[in-house]
Amino acid sequence: MKTFTSLSILAGVISPMAALAQDPTAVAAVSHAGAVQWGLAFAFIGAAIATFLSCIGSIMGVSMTGQAGAGLLTEKPELAGKVITLMVLPGSQGLYGMVISLLFIFNYAPVISGEIAISASQGVILLAAALPVAFTCLTSSPYQAKVCSAGMHMLAKDDKLTGRVITMAALVETYALLGFLISFFMLNSFKVGIIPVV
Repeated sequence: MKTFTSLSILAGVISPMAALAQDPTAVAAVSHAGAVQWGLAFAFIGAAIATFLSCIGSIMGVSMTGQAGAGLLTEKPELAGKVITLMVLPGSQGLYGMVISLLFIFNYAPVISGEIAISASQGVILLAAALPVAFTCLTSSPYQAKVCSAGMHMLAKDDKLTGRVITMAALVETYALLGFLISFFMLNSFKVGIIPVV
């Protein structure tokens, strides 16, 4: 799984470089419409990466927590509600990435529709704005799942410790939230320079 994640990240980094590494004479011949398309393509790649990597992190996290929870439920089936609550926690990071992608789609509608042209460098900036949420969520969800899985062992001994387990797991998610906020503010602040305020 680590190899797949590493290859996904590498593909996300190399694809913009490969697109820009063209023959200089061909680049000079590209029309303004072609430049707009590259900028838009980079922006969409960023929006896709935000959801893609965040959801991969959540998939791994929920799976890890579910495996630990299955063992606990065979011993104590009455703890199903608490186990499911702990499984939900690593799944929230996928939502952070999706919100950033939706923010791009809704806030940059004039760019997407072609009313406003963006350059390739502006597209790369929009791609970069999606990276904080993508990588923090990809990383934090599996680590949060490890905390939740360890918390299952605590619940096996004393089911009154649920609040403490949730608090410990929430501390890990704090950093995914910071990545989300940075991506959110980067997208909003860059919008001012592209889309005029009506």
